[in-house]
Amino acid sequence: MKMNKILSLTASAVISASLLVFPTASAELTAGNGIDLTDGIFKYELSDKNEYTIIGCSAEATFTSIPSVVNGYPVTAIGEQAFAGCSFVTELTIPSTVKEIGDYAFTCCTGIKTLNVNAKITELPEGVFSACTSLTEITLPDSLTTIGKGAFFDCEALETFVIPDSVTKVDEYAFQRCYALKDVVIHSNVDTFEASALLECPALETIQADNNPNFSSKDGILYNKDETAIIHATPKSVSGALTIKDGVQEIGAGAFGYCTEITDLFFPQSLRYIGDSAFSFCTGLKSIDFAEGLTEIDISAFASCTALTSVSLPTTLEKLNDGAFYDCAYLERVIMCEGVKSIGQAAFLNCPQLKKIIVPKSVETVGDVAFGLFSDKQTAKPKVVDGFSMSVYSGSAALKYAKDNSVNYTVVDRSIAKMAFIIVAIGFGAAAIVFAGVLMKRGSKKKSAQQVAEEEENYESILTADASDSDDDADDDEENEDDEDDDEEDEE
Repeated sequence: MKMNKILSLTASAVISASLLVFPTASAELTAGNGIDLTDGIFKYELSDKNEYTIIGCSAEATFTSIPSVVNGYPVTAIGEQAFAGCSFVTELTIPSTVKEIGDYAFTCCTGIKTLNVNAKITELPEGVFSACTSLTEITLPDSLTTIGKGAFFDCEALETFVIPDSVTKVDEYAFQRCYALKDVVIHSNVDTFEASALLECPALETIQADNNPNFSSKDGILYNKDETAIIHATPKSVSGALTIKDGVQEIGAGAFGYCTEITDLFFPQSLRYIGDSAFSFCTGLKSIDFAEGLTEIDISAFASCTALTSVSLPTTLEKLNDGAFYDCAYLERVIMCEGVKSIGQAAFLNCPQLKKIIVPKSVETVGDVAFGLFSDKQTAKPKVVDGFSMSVYSGSAALKYAKDNSVNYTVVDRSIAKMAFIIVAIGFGAAAIVFAGVLMKRGSKKKSAQQVAEEEENYESILTADASDSDDDADDDEENEDDEDDDEEDEE
């Protein structure tokens, strides 16, 4: 995910700050001579325009403001990671002479509580105040138009944020992991507010957008203006059975993350897409009613929904992305229908109660550790869940996955062939009826997940009866592959 970059750059910024060396000897400054100057606190670089950029700061320094003029020349820029890890600063004012601030310039300044940005800048760059874990008060300039990616990432003490009137865009992850954030006010000029901007903000109580022509806020849920997309919901505003209103086509990244009071979900037929971490950590969620129409469930959409026990995915679903149901500890049953094309890595990792799964023939790709495995904390390597088995089709991606991960499996189409033989040899009417039902299911066009679930009861009983032959199937499959290789060599 993109937030991984923010995390890694934040960490590297701290390391860089600890390695800064500040010369004690002064140097004669001339325009563009490329010589750096330090006053024991700040490290400067002079441009050929006789303007200073601050490129470093002593990690142990204490100060309340950044100088606006040095040796008669203005300070106009602050470089990337220049103040990273300056943890002894508790209050900071950035002067109006500053026209540019680099990425992660103040990351991990963990002591800053009050911040006054007077700089004449139009954008807060990526990660600029990330991990300023004590920050509670902020004043921003009227020139500001963009709050950049991860600008206030992991500012865990920040409770209230009023977006200035001049701002038109709030970028991805801007306030992610602001665990204490309660109130956000979106003024009228904001036309872009990325759904992931408020990821992992479990204390959020209100999102105000009353006078904004581009957004609609109702009952604690922020929509786009025509209410076809849900951007974010406050955890305090949703509880019990939640019905997503008809007409909603998209649920954005982290929209309902940490909404722990939701117990049941009902989706409309208009819904097409569920975004990254949209319902992650909804620990009270017990059931989901997926309507037909949904085509994609994105990364970690239902991760750590620990009360969820059963999932019937719609027949319209095509993509089930990485970690979609990761760490759903009590998930016991998953029904996937023909039509699913890809299952992402770790889609069902750490679901130890999920003992069996039928993977549709339509699945073309299966990601690493997708299902049947759990993370072993002692070895840091995934292990196979006890008693887990897969039902797969010969030559399929699911069969390859089962072999690669030493997971027990049954080859479905061979089981069907054996059932056909039983019908011919024994002629039991009941067996014929069951076999016909299976063939009808395989040959018919898409049915509802409920119909698939009903038919699956009979289908699974046959597969269970045939499970004792699964090892023979695996051996036969390997022998067939060897025969195919021999045939290819003969042809050559």
